[in-house]
Amino acid sequence: MTKVLLLGATGYLGNNLANILVRNGQYTVYGVARTPTKAKQLAAQEIIPVLCPDPINEPSAYLSIIRSVHIDVVVDVAGANDGTYQILKDVKSIGQERLDNYAKAGIKGPKLGFIYCSGTWVHGSTEARVNDLDSVGPDAIAPPAPLVAWRVALENSILNSSDVLDVMILRPALLYGREHTIWTPFLAPLYDVTQNQTQNSKTIKIPLDPGSKPALVHVDDAAAAFQCAIEKLTVISGTGVYPVFDLMTSQESMRDIFDAMAKSWGFEGEVELVGHGGNLFNEAMSTTFRGSAARAKQILGWGPKRGGFLGDVDVYAAAFAASR
Repeated sequence: MTKVLLLGATGYLGNNLANILVRNGQYTVYGVARTPTKAKQLAAQEIIPVLCPDPINEPSAYLSIIRSVHIDVVVDVAGANDGTYQILKDVKSIGQERLDNYAKAGIKGPKLGFIYCSGTWVHGSTEARVNDLDSVGPDAIAPPAPLVAWRVALENSILNSSDVLDVMILRPALLYGREHTIWTPFLAPLYDVTQNQTQNSKTIKIPLDPGSKPALVHVDDAAAAFQCAIEKLTVISGTGVYPVFDLMTSQESMRDIFDAMAKSWGFEGEVELVGHGGNLFNEAMSTTFRGSAARAKQILGWGPKRGGFLGDVDVYAAAFAASR
């Protein structure tokens, strides 16, 4: 069985991925948890918890697991910002140790795998068609969203580690579905006012750009893509295939999404998208992206199941409401 260690196993995407791997039955899944409560939750899901309160500055707990049980693939979906540089450094060190031990034994053993979750925001906001083979950075078709501009250098560092690690980078578009975690700051004020009949006709101002048309991917589909990546990592490594894949299934109007959610919740007032106002997170959420997931489908064998947000908006509205 393939042994996988997940950084971010208790998060929105990471926990979904962990459960997909467990249900598959072909993986032994270890998940990093920062608190005993989170560790207990992972154990209840048949995920082997690795208690590590500070994976960036005190990584010994999870690094020990990589060594002791001979983890095959480390998947980082933790969203640790530039702290991922330290994670990469630590994992690469163990990868080099492993190769050195193989060399001492006179054999050519497999590399340790490392899969990183980036995102399509590195492409910036543009109506131009782009894909995962297009360059990213300040000189690309559009500069990265400022919130994630640091990821460009990190992606390059990961790719340059392929002499020691089998590496892959997946870039999910804006995730949606289930509890809609990343959408909460924007959906919660709208939903909450619908529960107050005395305010249900007021105007709600949402700090997103009204003309935004983000690329989207359901969290289940994104998790399934990471499973495909784990399965194909050693097959692709060393073949010359560029190991970076954008993940998206639709491009939809932010204006239409909020209008549809308001209607589903019976909101009688007006929803006004007023612009990001200089807030970096709101600006990133407002990213317009016309991308393609063709390479992920062709090379990874990824088969997303969800067609888009608006097609089943009542289901997604009910899911968010139930999570409140």
